[in-house]
Amino acid sequence: MLIIPVGRRPDWRNPPLITLLLILLNCLIFFGLQSGDEKRDVAALSYYAESDLGTIELPRYIEFLEQNHRNGDAMEASTALEQDNWPLVLMVMEADTAFMKRLRAGKIVLAGTEDYALWRQQRDEFDRLRRSGLTNRLGFRPAEPTLASLIGHMFLHGSFDHLLGNMAILFIVGYLVEETLGKRRYLAFYLLAGIGAAGFDLVFNADRMIPGIGASGAISGVMAMFVALYGMRKIRFFYWVLVYFDFFRAPAIVILPMWILNELYQYLFSHGSPVNYMAHLGGFITGALLIAAYRKFSKTQSAAPEQEEPADPLPGELARIDTLLNTLRIDEARRALRRLADAHPHDLLVLGRFYKVARNAPSEDDYHHAAALIFALPDTHPGGTELIHQTFVEYLRLAKPTVRFSVPQLILLIRRLARGGHADDAERLSRVLARRAPEERQLPDLLLLIAEAFWRTGNSTMRDATLNRLQTEFPDSEAARNASLVGQ
Repeated sequence: MLIIPVGRRPDWRNPPLITLLLILLNCLIFFGLQSGDEKRDVAALSYYAESDLGTIELPRYIEFLEQNHRNGDAMEASTALEQDNWPLVLMVMEADTAFMKRLRAGKIVLAGTEDYALWRQQRDEFDRLRRSGLTNRLGFRPAEPTLASLIGHMFLHGSFDHLLGNMAILFIVGYLVEETLGKRRYLAFYLLAGIGAAGFDLVFNADRMIPGIGASGAISGVMAMFVALYGMRKIRFFYWVLVYFDFFRAPAIVILPMWILNELYQYLFSHGSPVNYMAHLGGFITGALLIAAYRKFSKTQSAAPEQEEPADPLPGELARIDTLLNTLRIDEARRALRRLADAHPHDLLVLGRFYKVARNAPSEDDYHHAAALIFALPDTHPGGTELIHQTFVEYLRLAKPTVRFSVPQLILLIRRLARGGHADDAERLSRVLARRAPEERQLPDLLLLIAEAFWRTGNSTMRDATLNRLQTEFPDSEAARNASLVGQ
C-alpha cells in the first residue's frame, strides 16, 4: 500500500533549490560514484574463488553452525558446498554477525595454526576489495556503524528503480516542506530524519551486517513533516493498493499513525523482504518530532501553503477503470462506468467508453442503458448527432433479445435523426412509433419533419411518400394542412 500527500504545483519563481540539489546529488552518486560497484563486487568474488579462503573458512563456518546447534543451517550449507554453490554459503556467512565477529577477532582461524598467516593475508585483501565499493563503504551496517555511513547511506541506492521511486516521492513532498521551513532548516531536518532512520535501524536490527542504503528513511521523515505542518487541515492524498489507485481528502495528520502502523505491520509480518521498514518508521517518527519541536521552540514560523482546489476527479476515475479493464475485471469496470455515466450524462468520452464496454454483453441491461443515455443527449451537444446515429445503427443490429424503445425515446430519436439528416432511419422509427402508439399526437409533426429531411437530402420520392402517408393517416392534422409547403 502506498499513500502520498499531494501538494500544489511548485512556485518556480522561488524554486525548491535544496530539493532539486538533493535529487541531483543522489543521481550523480548513483550514476557516477556507484556505477563501478558491481564490477568491484565481481572482482572481490573472483578473488575469493581463486584464493584459499573458501577451503579455510567455509568448512569452519559449518562446524560453527553445528556447535551452536543450528543443524538445519549446517545441513543446507553442506549441501550447497557439495553442489559447488559456495557463493551462497559465503553470502550467508558474511551476514552472520556472530560468526564474522569471531572470525575477524582471530577466534575461528587461530593464530599459530599452519594456515593462519595465509588466511590473515587473504582475508584482509578480500575485505579490502569488498570495502572498495561505495555501497560497502558507506552503507549503514548496524553491527558495525560508522559516522560516514550514518550520513552516506541516505545518498546511495541499489538500483535505478530504487532511485527513481525515492526521488519522485522526494520531489512531490519536498518542495512544499522546503517552502515552509526555509532552505537551511529543511536541509538540516532532512539529514536529521535520515540519521533518525539509521538510529531505528541500529536499535531493531543491531546484528545485521548487510549494508542498508537508500534515501527512503530521510524521505519518510519529509513526508511526516509535510502532514505535521498541515495538521488537521484537509489535504489531498494519492493512494495505490495492488492495481487500484485514486485520490482522497483527509485531515493531514491522521495519516501519520496509518503510516507508522503499516511499517510496524510490514516489519512484523513481511519476513525476508529487502525493505528496511524500521528505517522508514524511524524517519516518520523523527520527522514528526522535528516539526513538533519547531512549532514549540521556533520564534518565527510559517504556515504550510494552501493547496490548490481539488482537481477534476474524472480523469482519475477513467484511469482507474482503464486499470480494471487491463486486468480483465470487465464486470467491475462496466459497473463503475455506469455510475460514472449516470453522474456525467453529457460527457461524450464517458458515454462512449460505457457504451463500448457494455456492448460486449448486448443482452444485459447495461447495454440498453448505455444506448439510452446516448440517445438522450441534447440537440445542441457538439458531436452528439453523429454519435447518436452510429449508436442507433449498431443498437438495432446488436440489441438482445430486441431493442428497448419507450414512446418518449422514439419521439426523441425521430427528431434527432431527422434533424441530423438521417431521414431513412427516422422514417423507419416513425413506423415503429405508429405501431406502438397509433394515437400519438406528435406523430403528424414528426412525419412532416421527416418529409422535410428527405427534401433537404434531395430524395423527392421518399419526401412525396412520407407526405402521402401523413395526409392519408392524419388528414385532419395541422401538419397535413402544411404538407404542401414542404419544398417550396
